[in-house]
Amino acid sequence: MLACMNLIVNFLRIFFKLKEKIENMKFYLKIILRTIFILAISFCAFIFIICYPQMYYFNHKIEYKNFHVYYDKEIPNQIYGILDVVDELIRKADFYDHNVRFKIFLRSDENKYNLLPFQFPDVGSGWAIPFIKNVFLYKSDFVSNTTYNHVGHMRTLSTALAHELTHILVENKYFFKSKMAFFDEDCLSEFGLLWKEEGYAEYIAGGPSMKLEEGLKMLNNETIVEYRPHFEYFKYWLAVNYLISQKQMSFQEILDAKLKLNEVLNEARLHQINSHALL
Repeated sequence: MLACMNLIVNFLRIFFKLKEKIENMKFYLKIILRTIFILAISFCAFIFIICYPQMYYFNHKIEYKNFHVYYDKEIPNQIYGILDVVDELIRKADFYDHNVRFKIFLRSDENKYNLLPFQFPDVGSGWAIPFIKNVFLYKSDFVSNTTYNHVGHMRTLSTALAHELTHILVENKYFFKSKMAFFDEDCLSEFGLLWKEEGYAEYIAGGPSMKLEEGLKMLNNETIVEYRPHFEYFKYWLAVNYLISQKQMSFQEILDAKLKLNEVLNEARLHQINSHALL
């Protein structure tokens, strides 16, 4: 009888300890599930904010043709003429698609909207965000049709927009191929940029900010390079412009071809030398 009572007591002790452990597990499981839920909601909110910045700042916007433009202050009428020029430029692209809608985010004050990533750039004059396809320029002024980079260098706003929107068109047409190019060393410049795509974007924009004579002098080591990024984009443009104008290559043919930047640049440089010699 005593042994039976001890067995029952031990069973009850084990039962209540097990019950306590289960209760503790439920408690911690609730905490884990709530934490996962909060993190999931926070992540979704973050993605939403990154993809749709127009939802929480930018009080001023216009919709014109294929363009949705957001600005940090009232947008003057000069924007329509600027967008007409941009539209004319990007329509030159081999793969222009009239169904693509462009979201452009601009600001007049570079000290605004710097809290979140994947929006306004810290360096350079602008960028097109991959996958999201939002375009941000560092600082812009509609009245003077001017955009600025982080060191104060100026460029025509319409050409800067045409450059960035060309990236959107490339991704729209050649999404997989354009991303795989990052794994092909022949497609990358020494600075890790896709020289074919960047050069084509400059070609569609009407050319780089650096003048041809100035760039060729730097390429021939006749003068020093004062601002490396401008010279790099000049090289990409010169190579792509040569392939299009002299080799009659389309962008897809350029993208598919095994081309080395330095070899194409040397051909382009010699072509320029010969062209000047004939004048």
